[in-house]
Amino acid sequence: MKAIKVKNVKKIYPLYSGKGSKVREALSLSSKSYHSDFYALRGISFEVEQGECVGIIGLNGSGKSTLLKILTEVITQTEGEIEVKGKVSALLELGAGFNPEYTGMENIYLNTMLMGYTRKETDEKISQIVEFAEIGDFINQPVKVYSSGMFVRLAFAIAITVEPDILIIDEALSVGDVFFQQKCYRKIKEFSGRSTVLIVSHDLNAITKFCQRIIVMNQGEIVYSGNPNEAISYYFKLKQGGYEQKKIQKTNDDTVDFALFKEPAKEQYSGHMDVIIKQYYYDINNQPYAEYCMRDDVIHIAMLVEIQRMIEDVIVGYQVRDKFGNEVFGETSLTSDVDKFSLIEGKSLISFTITWPEVREGDYFITLGIGEGSEVLNQVEQCWINNAIHLIETTHGKTIFGIFNHEIENFSIKNI
Repeated sequence: MKAIKVKNVKKIYPLYSGKGSKVREALSLSSKSYHSDFYALRGISFEVEQGECVGIIGLNGSGKSTLLKILTEVITQTEGEIEVKGKVSALLELGAGFNPEYTGMENIYLNTMLMGYTRKETDEKISQIVEFAEIGDFINQPVKVYSSGMFVRLAFAIAITVEPDILIIDEALSVGDVFFQQKCYRKIKEFSGRSTVLIVSHDLNAITKFCQRIIVMNQGEIVYSGNPNEAISYYFKLKQGGYEQKKIQKTNDDTVDFALFKEPAKEQYSGHMDVIIKQYYYDINNQPYAEYCMRDDVIHIAMLVEIQRMIEDVIVGYQVRDKFGNEVFGETSLTSDVDKFSLIEGKSLISFTITWPEVREGDYFITLGIGEGSEVLNQVEQCWINNAIHLIETTHGKTIFGIFNHEIENFSIKNI
């Protein structure tokens, strides 16, 4: 049975050039238009089965939040048809639906009433909601004194505990500590198959765990709907400018077709810039610009550099950081078993490979760099491309405590 049906839905907003344009349009006797139309949604259509968990991703401004607001009747569509079957619980903008002067307890009853539940039904759930929210005595304080984390704790506790037929979440879980986020995701996983879940999130690793299907949106249109891993790949293509994967064209000296190289953004550069990384290229196991990596995958990296002066002792390196900016691992040619080399003025192509270790699943960013010097403590950073490569470590079927996996050795048991 279909829980959600969306057919040819459009949402158009009028954009006015100035404050007086709207008044002039309203008072115009000739019905002259003083605005331009902005299409937040451009006739999208899709269906969601009962009990299905579906993710929605896309670049900023792609229409994700607009769609969810239409589904939850916060706003209405300009054209098209919407059919939603069952009670809906939504977690949209932080604090939406809360009266700041009411206490947390009073807001629980207010929100459940707006969702169509009677006071008696709420009374039966109240202890579960309070327990899940974990905000202690603040439950009896006005929510205007709540932190953003307390807001989302209470809002999610209400949304999830009433056990709706359809749960809709828009990025709200990014607020709050990691322990509460994990608690929420466990609850969402319990819901899958029993209730319909529609979730917008930028946590791509998490969304692939829970969703059987992911919809990719771009500029108000659905550009892909299907397999989660394929959806993430499509998303990265959009993020990287819609590149087309091409076959690597390697020559005897292991270079690649320069048409495949990417140019860094200006804000990614740092360093003295006597050497400039003009373009760079990478592949994983001969897959150009792959987004996923696993243990022992080989990443080939090539950099086209422009040198302003001759540099005697060149240092080439990389640094891998997690999504929080923590340094995870890295290496340079100075600290590796690599012969020293120099660069002459002009252009050169530098390439190297790294083997991906077994690390905890999640998002990782590789910074590429070139320095100068013969000692670690006296090196000069010439050019760094910060966060040049974004990779996602995929699940490997085991739990890793910490960042790297490490096996227990010499394990034994003796009866004494």
